[in-house]
Amino acid sequence: REPSAAVCRRAPQGQHARVVWHAAVADQNRVAHMADEVLGYKMADGMSAAIKSFQLRGSAGDAMVIRIVHSSDELQIEESCEGLSSIEDLAEKIEDAIEPRYLLFIHKQSHTDGRVSYPIAFVVFMPPNVPASLKMMYTRLVPALVEKFRVAKQFSLSDPEDLTTEWLEEKLAGR
Repeated sequence: REPSAAVCRRAPQGQHARVVWHAAVADQNRVAHMADEVLGYKMADGMSAAIKSFQLRGSAGDAMVIRIVHSSDELQIEESCEGLSSIEDLAEKIEDAIEPRYLLFIHKQSHTDGRVSYPIAFVVFMPPNVPASLKMMYTRLVPALVEKFRVAKQFSLSDPEDLTTEWLEEKLAGR
């Protein structure tokens, strides 16, 4: 397989500061900040805008790898990729992960009637041997993230080698 012409960016560690809530914050500011929260986990600065841009302007092969930063109870985009040649390229990025990750991937799906669609796949990657506390932390957020990311369904995965085009198309088709 030829190398992908994908462009991936890793988020610098410790770049995002935690927002401290004060009782004196006006209600309108509180509502704005809560929109960037999911079940008590703050979304890193700029993450909501990046997700929205991904949903509206992303194209086939674009992906995001999202993690929870435990020390700050924050959701953070760990890596953002444009133009991956296949979902297998995304699998390579998570094959050494020892903690769970949320994956968003825009897949080009060709239908038998000639139509082409670009569904966003939301995959919850849960490596084997993850402590129960981490499993609970990541799975607890899934329903809220499905709503936040505006995806129709989510899929679970424990082995990166299973993350193939065939697997994804079967899942998207409901098989």
